[in-house]
Parts: sequence; structure tokens; C-alpha cells
Amino acid sequence: MRRGPIYLALLSMTMLSACATTINAERSPESLLDTIVPASLAETYETLQYAPATRAGDMLYLSGVLAIMAEGETSIEPAIERSFDEIEMILAESGADWSDVVDVTSYTTDLDAHLGPLWGIKSERVGAPYPSWTLIGVDRLYGGDGAIIETKMTAYLPEP
Repeated sequence: MRRGPIYLALLSMTMLSACATTINAERSPESLLDTIVPASLAETYETLQYAPATRAGDMLYLSGVLAIMAEGETSIEPAIERSFDEIEMILAESGADWSDVVDVTSYTTDLDAHLGPLWGIKSERVGAPYPSWTLIGVDRLYGGDGAIIETKMTAYLPEP
């Protein structure tokens, strides 16, 4: 029986699909992930059992970083500065910086009071090209009464 060109094309596509499925099935998810844990956050990683950042292929996902007011602080700026310091430390440990960040989500316990200081510090630290950024008001955050803002983000880091 003579096979036509359509039959041969379908057979070729089926064989290629089977090969691709086999190749992908042999790659374990663990081999595609890289957990980023700066030394200063190792205890938090072990105690709370979450990664400060995880790289999956070309994407880097940072867990939420809290801005927590220290006891006796009356201004929120130092707490926000400390959270940006931690974000930048995690980015650096991952081989990234703000220019690699593509998406940011911040949660705040007081939109009206926190927007100005947060955006002021952001404008000092984050240059163009600017990432997308969403600010969401919430009732409370993990971290106790001093926790005022939590920021998580995604960065794009193409393999060299």
C-alpha cells in the first residue's frame, strides 16, 4: 500500500512529539530550579521553610520581603529602606538587580499613609526601565503589628 505525503507528515510529527515528550519526561523539576538563600537568611529558610528566591529557567521569583517598623520608630521610611536593602541583597545573590525586575506586587496595611514614602524610596532606588508594579491594601501582614508593607517580585534573567 502506497503512503501519501500527508500520512508521512503525520507520522513524522508523531515521532517528533514522542521524542520531545521522552526528553522532557527525563528532566526532573529539581534540575530546573535553583533555590537562592543568602547566608543572612539561612535560618529563616530553615525555620519557616520557604526560599527567599527561586530561579526557574530564565525567571527569578522573590518571596515577599517585609518592611517592619522597629520598636520605637515613628517614621516608616527606615523600615522601607531596610526592606529595599534586603530585596537588593537577594537580587544580587541571584545575579540580578532592579533592571532585571519585570513585575512587583506590594501589599500595604495603609495605602494612604504608605504610598508617598514607598514611592519616594522606590524613585531613589529603581531606575528605568521601570517594572510593572501593583500596590494592594490589606488588613494585616505576617510579621506582627510592625509589619507595614510586603513586596514580592519577578525578574527575567536569560541564561548567558
